[in-house]
Amino acid sequence: MQATEAISAQQSVDGPTPAELRLQRNMKIVVASLAVLLFAGLATVVGRVIYLASRAPTQPAAPADALGGRGQTLALPAGAQIRSMSLSGNRLAVHYEAPGAEGIAVLDLQTGETITSVGISRGVPVN
Repeated sequence: MQATEAISAQQSVDGPTPAELRLQRNMKIVVASLAVLLFAGLATVVGRVIYLASRAPTQPAAPADALGGRGQTLALPAGAQIRSMSLSGNRLAVHYEAPGAEGIAVLDLQTGETITSVGISRGVPVN
């Protein structure tokens, strides 16, 4: 125990050794580098959030009053059943199936007019 106390006492009198000074310098460099990386990462995240919040949406949202307070009507064949619907912007695509007819009708929600109607004909399956 006396040897350890003697070494500690001598180091405190003489100051840190060159190896200890080198270790301190290296640790300061590591801490400074990690601080720079931390702040760079934080700045990147904040910048990305600001960028995504400020740019225009990829698909413009349909106005809240797209229907103008009035209902829209889509003329389908008699007995038609709607299989699926898909909304893109201010256009609504309706896939319907009727006895003897099947198709897709596209409705413009702002004007209320049918833009197009595509008929689907089923062929004989190929073996």
